[in-house]
Amino acid sequence: MKSTTGVLLGMLLVGSMGFAKSPAYDASRYKYIGVFNEAKASQHMADTMSLEQMRKQIKQAWQAGNDIEELKYGNGHWIGLFGKGDAKSHQTYVVASRWNAIDHIVEEYWKQGYFITNIEHGLAEWVVVFEKNTGFLNQAYERRAKRDEFIEAVNRRWKQGYDLLDFEYGEGHYTGIFVERKTKMPQALAVRSTWFNTSKMISKYWQEGYRIKNIEYTLGRWMILFAKNDKKLAQGFETAHDIKSFMAVFEKRKKEGYALIDLAEGW
Repeated sequence: MKSTTGVLLGMLLVGSMGFAKSPAYDASRYKYIGVFNEAKASQHMADTMSLEQMRKQIKQAWQAGNDIEELKYGNGHWIGLFGKGDAKSHQTYVVASRWNAIDHIVEEYWKQGYFITNIEHGLAEWVVVFEKNTGFLNQAYERRAKRDEFIEAVNRRWKQGYDLLDFEYGEGHYTGIFVERKTKMPQALAVRSTWFNTSKMISKYWQEGYRIKNIEYTLGRWMILFAKNDKKLAQGFETAHDIKSFMAVFEKRKKEGYALIDLAEGW
């Protein structure tokens, strides 16, 4: 299935592990990549050229009863994904130019019942989203300058009973956010150097019952977090070479009954 803005790859059907891929797929150009799950959701996206403008969009979303589901910076754009908030949830966020500033306040937020649910780094700024009533039991984070050391830290946290919730590269470090839940998800973290190889690897994990939870492009490598649970969700992804085209894809998929769960950008 191909559109003028992108190619839908690997759309899984419930009860079927087949996938389709266009032979003309362009793997070498800069692109936005959105991961979609088949789900009913009330979502909208906002695109701004500055963080200050995005902060206004966040305020408007909260006033309308929506929560931040995803924040992404890429190619000069701040992009926000918002969805209908849970009546019990309460969000806030912190903007800091250095992660050390987060170090100094995170313990206080944890004491107040907040957990980090999303991190993003762009234009030398960290945006860290905190939320109450998440159902998480505990939280931790790891920062490493080298990828291999970060992956080793992820493996140690998995052995301790944590799930990797979100990760981001910024200030020369890989930062991973971990949570303890009542039910732990089997997870896997994979790294590939090209999107073409990444797309083939994704199909392999899909066939093994995993679903994408997070994609990041860091220092010339794609890093993909997978998780496995009993719900065999239909999942796929779309690509577009600019945010305007991607937002058109997003609206099209929304009408077809799909919810955007993650947004990435890279080569």
